[in-house]
Amino acid sequence: MPDEACREIEHCRVCESDALYSFLDLGDQPPANAFVDDPDEDEPAYPLEVVVCEACDHVQLAHTVDSGILFTDYPYFSSASRPLFDHFGAYADAVEQRYLEADDFVVEIGCNDGVLLSQFDESIRRLGVDPADNVTEAARERGVETVTSLFSPDLAASIREDYGEASAICANNVVGHIDDLHALMTGIDTLLAPDGVFVVEVPYLVDLLSNNQFDTIYHEHLSYFSIRAFQTLVEQVDMQVLDINRMSVHGGTIRVHIQRESADRAPKRVVDDYRRLELALSLDDRRAYDEFAHQVERTRERITSLLDSLREDGSAIVGYAAPAKGNTLLNYCDIGPETLDYLIDTTPAKQGTYSPGMNIPVKEPDVFHEDAPEYAFLLAWNYKDAILGNEADYREGGGQFVVPIPYVNIV
Repeated sequence: MPDEACREIEHCRVCESDALYSFLDLGDQPPANAFVDDPDEDEPAYPLEVVVCEACDHVQLAHTVDSGILFTDYPYFSSASRPLFDHFGAYADAVEQRYLEADDFVVEIGCNDGVLLSQFDESIRRLGVDPADNVTEAARERGVETVTSLFSPDLAASIREDYGEASAICANNVVGHIDDLHALMTGIDTLLAPDGVFVVEVPYLVDLLSNNQFDTIYHEHLSYFSIRAFQTLVEQVDMQVLDINRMSVHGGTIRVHIQRESADRAPKRVVDDYRRLELALSLDDRRAYDEFAHQVERTRERITSLLDSLREDGSAIVGYAAPAKGNTLLNYCDIGPETLDYLIDTTPAKQGTYSPGMNIPVKEPDVFHEDAPEYAFLLAWNYKDAILGNEADYREGGGQFVVPIPYVNIV
């Protein structure tokens, strides 16, 4: 494992303490979005170990894989998911109505294919930032002006000089990807208007632990945020958490509204409510993390036992969807093409490839419907309700879904 490709952290990404407690090791795995064209090709694998800081309780990966390996050619397109497209439409409306006026300037960090920014009113000036060439090209085709780059303090200063201060900066499922969180906040401080707002969406640590969502742990996700960790981070640049919205997208997400301490708005009571929730769940105690790790081990045993039993009975099983989280699960549970005949996915860039590590072929959804298997292993469990509704004919014909998260079940 070359040092330049992956390094072990020595200090907490939020508070810089060296008191890091390791509680979960998912083994060496390839990057979860590194689909391959040839199942025989060599695939680099990197440690997937999770630690909690015993000073500020921030949960994070113990290793950082170089961002160029993870994000240069990115196969994930936000707009490919209809529920996610609708979610971002409602998100754009909410930010507009609460914070913006005509001719205000909005920046999105990690804009992907522009699905959020494209849904803001045309009177709002918009700029997307993303390091992946393929997704920024898709954003431009959608009419969203983009910069192909990682966000940094220097880039923030350049954007401010060219476009002015930002009334809102959005970052959706990207802050957890950032290794240098202090540089991020320096950039936000540079670009944000005095009364501006930084709106962040991230998976919520409480949902990860409470609902056994170990598969959301992969190399792109360096941080797993609590509200208390967010507060520790933003207070370092004289900012504060203003408000929190909790929602079900991605299996449990929080939208965190952040502003300067000097801004006029008063923080909402819900901020203290979430702090109390996290302490009531003992997220300041390493025993809570040890119990989560034990639950993960038990889940692996139940998944593999069930799938082995179905295979021994001669049943055909395929993987329904090929999300990054699914690849974490497949690699951790050592589930390959001997168990799953193939995976289906709606993302064209994934079709015709093989899943990272386990090398299961990825096919288009039509294959699933033309020759329906007895069982579909639901790797995109976060869209379970929508998928079960869409596949009513499959289920009426006798097909069943194996759902691995939050607990192993057949529906």
